[in-house]
Amino acid sequence: MKKWPTLFLISFYCLLFGEVFIRIFAPVALMPRYVTGAEYGVRMNIPNSQYWQTTPETQVQLRINTQGIRADHNYDYTKPPGHCRILLFGDSFFMGYEVDLTDSFSQLLEQNLLKAGYACQVINLAVSGFGTAEMLITLANEGLKYQPDIVVFQWHITDPYDNVRSKLFGLDAQGQLIPLNLTYLPGIPISDWLTQFTLYRWLIENSQLYSAIRENTARKIKSILVSFRKNTSHSLPTNDETDQSEETGNNAISPYAMQLSFRLLQAAQQLAQQHHAHFYVLEIPRRHSRTEFSSQVPDFPAELVQKLSLLTPLSVLQAAAHPEVKLYYEKGHFHLTPLGNRLVADYFFQQLHNSGILKSFKILQ
Repeated sequence: MKKWPTLFLISFYCLLFGEVFIRIFAPVALMPRYVTGAEYGVRMNIPNSQYWQTTPETQVQLRINTQGIRADHNYDYTKPPGHCRILLFGDSFFMGYEVDLTDSFSQLLEQNLLKAGYACQVINLAVSGFGTAEMLITLANEGLKYQPDIVVFQWHITDPYDNVRSKLFGLDAQGQLIPLNLTYLPGIPISDWLTQFTLYRWLIENSQLYSAIRENTARKIKSILVSFRKNTSHSLPTNDETDQSEETGNNAISPYAMQLSFRLLQAAQQLAQQHHAHFYVLEIPRRHSRTEFSSQVPDFPAELVQKLSLLTPLSVLQAAAHPEVKLYYEKGHFHLTPLGNRLVADYFFQQLHNSGILKSFKILQ
């Protein structure tokens, strides 16, 4: 019996040493994701959750309303008379990871619209980790309830990987989009169970040791999943990337993954247009360094770029780039900084303003 106190103390000191060691010599970001399963089969933000994200560069609180939206208030499904509604679908970039709500793309875009005199609401249905397939399902089952006038899908280098990995959709022999599975909820049952416990929530928001172990474990599991899917589906890239890690190197995307992504974007556009909404795709360029960024838009067929209204703020970021300026964070999970979000929001607002589609929503002064 005397061994147990000794084992407990040894374990405690080992954990304490590991925590102190990581904090001093290899600090990691504390980036919890509070997600659960939506009734329509994909992930959503846990309603009414509040949690902190802490990195060596920033500390922010994420607040989720009762509808699973990062916002400090709820939205009626019924649109206010005379108002324009813009719906955003994306991953952690659109959700605004690593920045305060007021510095997120959605809030900055809405501010620009209101300052210009447009009666617009921007509703952000982004969920960390989303690919185009999950965005499409969320648009069909939840987004259309908000009666959108404009639908915006985020595009990022990780989307083709996410779209194949989820196995929600595939392509038939003629290259047409077909549904494969009704749900994609990776790790959600375990996560739902763990988040019931205060200790677990404290660990994911405060312990760098736990965060390091969790991230490494998740990376290994994802690598195994990639290898499995590579053997059971069409040409899934072996060198996987996630939306929470900095991309380096030249990772080629398989033709199948790109074709699947094209079809998903086309399906989303058709769905939006059937409900009389304009459809845009806005790219978050890939970061290589403080002054080097790249776009995947040239990889799209020119005709498809025009049809999808696919936009990239690459030139805007390049113009603002400077060795002493951070447009993306560098010690967390590499999301846009407040300045980066501002530049992207200003760019997209200008595109909407120049298009003329907002004229009917102009507020008379």
